[in-house]
Amino acid sequence: MLRLNAEKIKVLMPLIFLLFNACSVQKITIRYASGIFDAGVKAIFSETDYEIAKSSIPANLKLLEAIYNVDPQNEKIITLLVQGYTGYAMGFVEDEDPQRAKLLYKRAFEFGINYLKAKNKKFAESLNAEFEKFEKTLKSEFTRKDVPTLFWTTMAWGSYVNLSRDDPDAIGQIPKIEAMVKRTIELDENYFYGSADMFLGVLLSARPKMFGGDPEKGKEYFEKCIKISEGKYLLPYVFYARYYAVQIQDKELFEKLLNYVIDSPAELLKDAELLNIIAKKKAERFKNMTDELF
Repeated sequence: MLRLNAEKIKVLMPLIFLLFNACSVQKITIRYASGIFDAGVKAIFSETDYEIAKSSIPANLKLLEAIYNVDPQNEKIITLLVQGYTGYAMGFVEDEDPQRAKLLYKRAFEFGINYLKAKNKKFAESLNAEFEKFEKTLKSEFTRKDVPTLFWTTMAWGSYVNLSRDDPDAIGQIPKIEAMVKRTIELDENYFYGSADMFLGVLLSARPKMFGGDPEKGKEYFEKCIKISEGKYLLPYVFYARYYAVQIQDKELFEKLLNYVIDSPAELLKDAELLNIIAKKKAERFKNMTDELF
C-alpha cells in the first residue's frame, strides 16, 4: 500500500482542499463578479444598433447558462436568464418565428419557476392547487425583493400562453398568470418602467369579453404604464395599438399610437434605447399589417 509521509501530506493538502472546494470557489468568484453582469446588462439596453444586439444576446445567454450550471441557486443569474430569454424572444424572434419564440419563453419560464419553487415550498404546493390558495400564497410569500424574478417568470409564462391560444390547457393558466402580474404591481408598480401594467393590459385586451377578456380595463393598464415612464417608454404604445385598438377595431387609434412610436426618437428612454428601437421596429411591422388587422 502506498504510504505518504508527513511532508508530502503537507504539500498535497492545499491541492486536495482546492479540488474539494472548487465549486465553492467558483461560486464566490461569480458572486463577486455581479458588478460585471450589471454592466453587461446596461451595455445591452443602451445599444442603439438593432442587429448588433440581436447577434450578441444569444452568446451572452449561453455564458449565463454556463455560470448557472456552477451556481444554480444564484438569484441574480437566474433572473438575468429569465429576463434575457424572454426579452430576446419578444424583441427579436416572436414576430418572425412564433414557434421558436414559444420554446424560448418556455425555457425562460422553467428557469424562473424552478427557482421560485425551490426557494418557496408553499408556492410550489400552491401551483397545482385551487386558485384561491394560489392567490393567497402569492400575497403571503412574496415581497418587494422578489419582484424581478417574479415579474420576468410571469412574463415568460404569459408570453408562452399568448402564443398558445389554441391550447385549452394553456388558456386555463391565465387566471394564475394574471394573479402573479397583479401581485407584482402591488409590490412595485414602477419596476422596469411599469411593464407589469403593460403586460396586464395585453392579457386583458388580447381576449374578447366572451372569453374572459376586459379590453377597457386593459386600456387603463396601458395608460398607467405610459404615465409611469412619462411617455418615454414606447413599447406600451405598440401593445396598446396591437391588442386594445385591434380588439375594439379602432383603426384611427391604432394608427395614432403607432405613428407616435415611429416618429419618436429612441433616445427618449435614456440608457434603455434598445427597448425603444425594438418598439419602433414592431410599430412599423404592425402598421404594415393594418389592412389585415382591420
